[in-house]
Amino acid sequence: MKKIPRLIFLFALASIIFNACKEEEINNQQFVQNYIVGKWPFKAMIYINRKNGTITKNDTVIYGLDSPNVVLKLDTVQFTAEGKYIQKNVDTLNYTIDATGDNITYSRDSIGTWNIKFLRLKSIILTQEKTEKIGLDTYSYYKEQQLIK
Repeated sequence: MKKIPRLIFLFALASIIFNACKEEEINNQQFVQNYIVGKWPFKAMIYINRKNGTITKNDTVIYGLDSPNVVLKLDTVQFTAEGKYIQKNVDTLNYTIDATGDNITYSRDSIGTWNIKFLRLKSIILTQEKTEKIGLDTYSYYKEQQLIK
């Protein structure tokens, strides 16, 4: 008689564990939105400009203790769950993540859309590329923001 209550108990326990371990589907947009929420200090900013394929500007600004010559004040940005982007001495902006989770678009046109190159546990790299033709010359601009936690 004692074996039947034990079997019922074991079956109930197994069904509770099985139901508790169900995977919840989450799309890329939700994943990125949830992941980036928080404060992210800048590690570096990279700017590369080209004219007809020749580099005219190659500048890297390194923040914090990694700075080789001078310790630049660490600048931190914050992404909120409500879709706000907050940076000290800059207006608070709205941001949105596209459905694929590949791009982040800010509400100010001058900042525009950035590609989310990768997300890691403690770092994010955002990139932006633009090409324009002026007369016979082709200009390309590359910007990269490296954020760390």
